[in-house]
Amino acid sequence: MPKKELLEALQKVHHELEQAEHLDAAEVERLRATMREIQSVIEDQADQAAPLSEQVSESARSFEESHPVLTNTLGRIADMLQQMGI
Repeated sequence: MPKKELLEALQKVHHELEQAEHLDAAEVERLRATMREIQSVIEDQADQAAPLSEQVSESARSFEESHPVLTNTLGRIADMLQQMGI
């Protein structure tokens, strides 16, 4: 899976988080931390502590009802990470 596509999906998540209203602050921060970890792994700057695809999937479930676009994007990211073995 091309890094460019994954990085574009991460950008979309960041944008959706900025635009979204009424999100749980703790969930948003956990998701942002996961996004930073993904970007770091992609750039080969850090080793992964746990499967990132699982962390992203878990975050997606938190936003499933209130923010379906964000959930869809997170699902795509989780799929890409699984395909990359991350």
